[in-house]
Amino acid sequence: MTQSFDKFINRQGTLSLKYDGLQQIFGRTDVQPMWVADMDFAVPDAVTQALQARAEHPIYGYSLAPESLYDALIDWMHLKHNWHVEREWIVLTPGVVPSLSLVVTALTNQDDGVIVQPPVYFPF
Repeated sequence: MTQSFDKFINRQGTLSLKYDGLQQIFGRTDVQPMWVADMDFAVPDAVTQALQARAEHPIYGYSLAPESLYDALIDWMHLKHNWHVEREWIVLTPGVVPSLSLVVTALTNQDDGVIVQPPVYFPF
C-alpha cells in the first residue's frame, strides 16, 4: 500500500474548520491554519473502501469491536514499544479528551491540583 503525501487537496468551501473557520476563529483569513491537528492529505484507499462497504448496510446500529482490533493493538504496542499488553487491560473510549477526563476523575479527589503544562492542546 502506498500513500501520497504530496498531492494538494483544496478544502476551502467544504465546511472545513481548519480553512473555512479562519474568519470566525481569528477574525481574518490570511493566517496559516496550524492551530488544529487536521491533516491535509487523503486517507488511504483501504479506509475509504471500508467506510463505503459499511455505509452500504442500511442500519447504523451500535457495533462491537472485533477481536482483531485488540490483536492489532497488542501487536503494535509490542512491535513499536516492546510493551506486553494484556487483552483485559484494553478499554475502548470515544477519544483522548474523554479518556483524560476519566483518568483525572478516577485518580484525583475534589480540589486536587492537576498540572497542565502549556503549550498544550486546548481541551486538555
